[in-house]
Amino acid sequence: MSQPRQGGGENSSSALGNTATGSNEAQTSQSATRNISGQIFDAQGVPLIGATVMIKGTSRGIHTGTDGKFTLTIPNTGKVVILAVSYVGMKSREIGITTQNSLKIKLEPDTEIGEVVVTGYGVVQRRENLVGSAYQVNAKKLELMPVSRVDNLLDGMVPGMQVSKGFNNSDESMRARLTVRIRGDASLSASNEPLWVVDGAPIYTGGITGLSIGTEYTISPLSFMNPNDIESITVLKDASTTALYGADGANGVILITTKKGRAEKTNINVSFKYGIAFANESTRYKMLNASQYMEYAREAWTNAGYPISAFPYQDNEYNSYSTTDTQWHKYYLDTGQTFQVDLSASGGTKRMTNYVSAGYYTEDMILKGNKQQRISLRSNSSYTFFPGLEASLNLNGTYNINDTFPSTRTYYETLPIFSPYENDGHTYRLYNYYSRDNFYEYKPSLVKFYDNDLPERDQNDNRQRTLNASMNASLKWEPIKGLSATTQFVTNYIGTYEALYYARTNLSGYYANEPAGISRRSGVFNLNWASVSRINFDRSFGKHRVGALAGIEFKHEEHRNLNVSGYDFINDQIKEVAYVPSANVSGSSNTNYSRSLSYLGQASYSYDNRYYATVNIRRQGFSAFGEYSRWATYASIGAGWSIHNEKFFQNDIFDTLKIKASYGTSGNSRVDTSSAHGTYSLTASYSYQGNVGAMQSAVPNPGLTWERTYMTNVGLSIGLYKRVMVDVEFYNNLTTDMLTQSRVSSIISEDAVMRNVGKMRNRGYEIVITSANIVHKDFSWQTELNIAHNQNKILSLYEGITRSFGERVWEEGRAKNEWCLIRWAGIDPADGQPMWYDKRGNITKVYSYDNRVSDGRTPNPALYGSMTNILRWKGLSLRFMLNYTIGGWQYTSLDRYTLNSGYEIIEANAPVEALNHWKKPGELAINPRVAYKNDMKSTSYTDRFLHRMTNIRLQNIALTYHFPKQLCKKLRMEAMSVSLVGDNVYLWTPDQKHGENSYKTIMNSGYPMTSTYSANLSITF
Repeated sequence: MSQPRQGGGENSSSALGNTATGSNEAQTSQSATRNISGQIFDAQGVPLIGATVMIKGTSRGIHTGTDGKFTLTIPNTGKVVILAVSYVGMKSREIGITTQNSLKIKLEPDTEIGEVVVTGYGVVQRRENLVGSAYQVNAKKLELMPVSRVDNLLDGMVPGMQVSKGFNNSDESMRARLTVRIRGDASLSASNEPLWVVDGAPIYTGGITGLSIGTEYTISPLSFMNPNDIESITVLKDASTTALYGADGANGVILITTKKGRAEKTNINVSFKYGIAFANESTRYKMLNASQYMEYAREAWTNAGYPISAFPYQDNEYNSYSTTDTQWHKYYLDTGQTFQVDLSASGGTKRMTNYVSAGYYTEDMILKGNKQQRISLRSNSSYTFFPGLEASLNLNGTYNINDTFPSTRTYYETLPIFSPYENDGHTYRLYNYYSRDNFYEYKPSLVKFYDNDLPERDQNDNRQRTLNASMNASLKWEPIKGLSATTQFVTNYIGTYEALYYARTNLSGYYANEPAGISRRSGVFNLNWASVSRINFDRSFGKHRVGALAGIEFKHEEHRNLNVSGYDFINDQIKEVAYVPSANVSGSSNTNYSRSLSYLGQASYSYDNRYYATVNIRRQGFSAFGEYSRWATYASIGAGWSIHNEKFFQNDIFDTLKIKASYGTSGNSRVDTSSAHGTYSLTASYSYQGNVGAMQSAVPNPGLTWERTYMTNVGLSIGLYKRVMVDVEFYNNLTTDMLTQSRVSSIISEDAVMRNVGKMRNRGYEIVITSANIVHKDFSWQTELNIAHNQNKILSLYEGITRSFGERVWEEGRAKNEWCLIRWAGIDPADGQPMWYDKRGNITKVYSYDNRVSDGRTPNPALYGSMTNILRWKGLSLRFMLNYTIGGWQYTSLDRYTLNSGYEIIEANAPVEALNHWKKPGELAINPRVAYKNDMKSTSYTDRFLHRMTNIRLQNIALTYHFPKQLCKKLRMEAMSVSLVGDNVYLWTPDQKHGENSYKTIMNSGYPMTSTYSANLSITF
């Protein structure tokens, strides 16, 4: 996205082809040295803090202070002294000094970092030349954001990109997998996740659903990277930028570029960050307390026709129900904490540059029993053998330890009249004493307390250890200016060892109703490697600029997992499977792999910075598809016109006016590798005459082929008054040959088979508005607002057959996963019974699944995005980011399970709004009459549980103070800053009410939002 262009830097005196403003008063002193002072600005006139000023050819230099100013001692020899000025994201400058005493220097955006987009395979395009859709987030924007995982960093930052917890925020876990969507779902059943590429190497991020296959609990590989090593993240969204990635580009591509060394004085940075996390009380799901529960449960019991004398929960010497009031959330949730320390060094010479870093991150989450630790090491080096021949080697390794406690709904559904402990107050309770399955007579007995997860948390083992290692080696030869040949080899390995042990001392470790102890050991190993050889050309000839790329890529991906389990341990200290009888041991293993060969090419042309054109093509073969459809070709074309560079364009209002358009195809090949070839399962269960037998577990489809998405993108960029920049993009993506499971003839198989069926369209727009509201020497205020809208529609399905999935539906002419529900008509005041509308709109008391209708309500918001404000005053800066969603509907199974009109009130607690129910004739109530084990079906697939998704979240706020240069100099430091940061500080929804449940407490499946407050100290030497 282009930045607003403003005044503020002057261009009056020439110095070696660069410009700077300086005073030329003669220096009268004849000493060997003298001082030169100056101030450095960016293109908008904002002072640059921490810019480097070096005396060329020496190791002497300095960093600018909080006001962008510097004072440097230089030789006073009468000769020209060259100052080398650099800043991350800006073009480096060389300034010739003769008699000047002071300077004002303006740095322009760097054509290799700030003002360009790296679209992969060595292709670098200036943003002004870009004809496709790409959005770049630089390291400055990533500073002080949450660092537990990379995908969460981008939440709300990128227009058209959504980050949520599972489908429709429905994952019932504090450590839910995150789903990332760029311009909506492009597929029905294949992966909808984008491709992640780090320094040119595609990385494994899980299976087609984003889950890591082979372990009991998934930990995202995106949590294995240290975000502080990232220089920039670029999100590619249209065919012109993704076609080079062929069958992996239809869902978008996310390019991560890590930090590199520079040929300058070595800089050492150390940073510390400590934070405290809380469960945001206003977002916690509110349940009945003990007295409310007992009153509500007794009413439901008697309304069902059962005598109160048979009520299950009556005080006894084992349970005192009348005096127990357990607030279960206090036992599961606690104050969490995070700590991070990073050390990095960057520098180099003309021939060799290095960036090395080491980091440690640990987080104790607010859900007790969950902890993440990450130890990371990185080395990025480059070496120039001689001008034109350069080698680079990037090495990265992280060791990750994760303790998991996978609590789900039990933390809020467990009855408040149960205590977690025995009467001694410290022994975990495994049984409760009450009457069960007796409706007319009180017959108590000991009943296993499965809902008490606390002993499992404290007594079981649930740990994963993961080694993530990657290597990226390349050799680049540039025989003539603009022409280069590069060979690159990249590899990424992820090895996970999961150790689970269910202790004999709690019910999870019981086998056949006896304490046994159960152990499970799993190993998951993913290895990806790729070899790329390419030739790049990029050269200007007068007003003409020509670029070209030709390359070949070979990729290999393999996934292996194995597990073994056993039970009946003699105690809880011996946990390895080898120490149980062999008859109690079982195991399995699995292997799959795929290979891909691609030929790729690109040609680009620009004329006089006015007209631009780019053509891409990729021919790709993929081993996972059948012999009839293994190869496919993807291509795109794009063009742009910078009208503001035309001679006829003279306008005092518009300083930028550009249009661009692109069209092309991308693909999606991310399905199970067995879908085309089929699989057989070998197990003793299929034995024949004592030999292990095999049975077909997946039917082959040799005609299975790629999904293909036809992408159209049109963009408009407008700059106003050199202060405001508006970027608008419209897109239309059409996916054909969609991959999904579909029934075939029962002669072939009774199971569904992966097939290519149907078409689906995503259409929408994205707007980014960047404004420099105030630009002053001591104070500045910048705002960035991004707005996105996406409309999804299924155009065709196999033979037009509608597919239903309970509360949602796939139907031609409607959005994917549009809600299909029975319309709720409220409560009959006469008898408290639920009412619905039938398909014709008539009120009925007869529940029928056939009365479900789709009325256009979908999980897709009308608008979503964020607004970021940055205010700077001298050494202080304040940044705050608001994330918003407007419109869309979320169906919450949480409501459906808990607001059941007393149906399961003896087994599970109810939310506070359950108290507002019908009690007598003529009464107007929100909820029906309550009755235990009622058959009112008030919870069955009705729009009663649809909630509008509108919300605004204060996602991040950071206050930073940069210490004065003079103080840093006295402390022998280059720079120092301290920051106070808040993450997920506040959430607002239109329907929120104090002490009650609303979308605010329901949107994360009953788990509260985690609010974190932290302090950060950064020191540069």
